[in-house]
Amino acid sequence: MDIVYDRKLDIHRSKVAMLGGTMSGVHFGPIDAPVKMVFLHANGFNGLTYRSILAPLGVHVLALDLRGHGRTTLPTDDLHLTSHTNYAKNLAAYLQAHIDGPVILAGHSLGANTAIIAANMVPEKIIQILAFDPIVLPMYVRLIMMSETGRGILLRNYPFAKNAGRRREIFASREDAFKRYHERGPFKHFPEEVLKDYIHDGFVEYADGVRLACRPKWEQYPYVHQGQNMKGRIANLPAGSHIMITDFVKQSQRWMVRARRKNPNLRIDYHPEWDHFFPVTKPEISVEALRQILVGSSGL
Repeated sequence: MDIVYDRKLDIHRSKVAMLGGTMSGVHFGPIDAPVKMVFLHANGFNGLTYRSILAPLGVHVLALDLRGHGRTTLPTDDLHLTSHTNYAKNLAAYLQAHIDGPVILAGHSLGANTAIIAANMVPEKIIQILAFDPIVLPMYVRLIMMSETGRGILLRNYPFAKNAGRRREIFASREDAFKRYHERGPFKHFPEEVLKDYIHDGFVEYADGVRLACRPKWEQYPYVHQGQNMKGRIANLPAGSHIMITDFVKQSQRWMVRARRKNPNLRIDYHPEWDHFFPVTKPEISVEALRQILVGSSGL
């Protein structure tokens, strides 16, 4: 892949052809070395958002923009493509076509689910998984999400989905978006530099202003389109993988006990008191977890 320097942001970017468009990423660390880690962002965000926790690692990390997010231009004409399994299919195809050796996959929320599901698709490309707060749903919710009718009900009633669909889409400038978001809503505890990074790649030029790169309907749909069995997939992850989970979705520890019993070399840390956005609001914790899995896999 061709990696080019973005002088304005002091980062390196790549864009590769995929079916129907391109997939974009930002690179941190020594870009002449092989990619050691691929990072996947949360729903509605983008790879650049996580610069503050990826740049200090000292290895070549590639943070991808998933379909419908950031600078990636893959088609978004079918909302069924927002299922977490389809994101994982995109990732698997990318790894097979553009990454030479096996890598660590890390991700947050939707990105964590994408990494976990992809681990079952292309195991030869993946060393271990580090998942920051994957979305693990109870069976009854998954059953609702398996039908078009059920998803429609949740789109109207599930708070996260409903609120995503109501997001203001157009601003006069990125500066105006920053003023709107700063210390409000889910961004309340975001460091200023993290919020600026999110906004920079989270908006695209539009008419006389800027528009959300991840359109509200596209961001809304992944919340209700996740009928996949995450508990079973987590239990089958490669040895040495690490799950860090909160009560963003209320959890029962029973599935964690079963997963550890089936896979004794799987680490699951449960922190119900943490906020869902801890990877960027508690960077000291997430950076340490990223370093540990790199050391454990001989990546450092």
